[in-house]
Amino acid sequence: MLDARLTRQMSVGMQTYVRELVARLPRVAPDLRFCAVSNVDLDSPGVEVLRVSGSETANFSLGEQITLPRMMRERGDLAHFMSVYAPRFSSLPYVYTIHDLIHRRFPEYFSWKVPTYYRFVAGPVARGARAVLTDARATVPDLHAHLGLRESAARVVPLGVAENFRVDETAREPLALKTRARFGLSASFFLYAGNHRKHKNLETLFDAWSRLEQPSDLVVTEGGPFAFDVDRYASRSGRIVLLGRVSEEELVGLYAACAAVVQPSSYEGFGLSVLESMAAGATTIVAQTPALLEVAGDAAMTFAPSDAAGLSQQLTAALAGGDIMDALRARGRARAREFTWDRTASSTADVYREALGA
Repeated sequence: MLDARLTRQMSVGMQTYVRELVARLPRVAPDLRFCAVSNVDLDSPGVEVLRVSGSETANFSLGEQITLPRMMRERGDLAHFMSVYAPRFSSLPYVYTIHDLIHRRFPEYFSWKVPTYYRFVAGPVARGARAVLTDARATVPDLHAHLGLRESAARVVPLGVAENFRVDETAREPLALKTRARFGLSASFFLYAGNHRKHKNLETLFDAWSRLEQPSDLVVTEGGPFAFDVDRYASRSGRIVLLGRVSEEELVGLYAACAAVVQPSSYEGFGLSVLESMAAGATTIVAQTPALLEVAGDAAMTFAPSDAAGLSQQLTAALAGGDIMDALRARGRARAREFTWDRTASSTADVYREALGA
């Protein structure tokens, strides 16, 4: 039984995880039978989908705590709660996915209710699971420190990158030209793809970009307020372009067209945008935080999270291009090929078999 609800509390990456697993599990694990509870239509041949309304099983609702576990008990032998938003009690054995513990790392950035939820729901659910799935080895110590989970109960299953993000070198330039024309962007721009929460450390990126002497735009996706005054970092040599939510097709084009993708986050559970950008052939720059370094390997430039001057130097190097950047992008493509959603689904199914055997 798959808890495949897609709720407003879930990030784009969390929703992608649910959709990709539900779509791929039947193919990679034909020995298992899958049923999903969801509030949306899912394109998932081989999975029986039980539709529920959003109000019936919304996060933090009685439906989530009562209706959802009852529906799952009646249909399966094992449940998979695919996000941190789960019922406190389950009559089925279950596995539980926790992508990160950002809310516990930075409680000051979130509602006062968050620590209560982790204390009375997420923590007990994690400790009661047959296994807890997480995306990166870097998160395992946090599961122990913040939720009291035995490290032996954690299973590291990296995320994947969808085939649509893979752009070969011959297709990259035509796609780049099309994307720049579509959005009216300069020939050289930097891209940040993600939300604007404070731990994303976007002010360091804006500060670094504003120091550049060469003309370039700074393009930011997704909506929501910033934790700082964006206008403070206006530059005479480029524009700040806030695109809001973009489609997957548009995002692939932006990755292919930019001078570099920057992920400046001071903490991540994985960093899916890093894989996506490398698959599309972009130069990638990441903050030196454990999960981002784990995902990027030797295929990205790095900087200390609070070092705006150091990041500005990396941005300047990306604008210069040359053989070093070409080699870095080639390593990025090779690195991204190691991460597929089929592999994620296959490894997840292995955890199911282990849990059922237990």
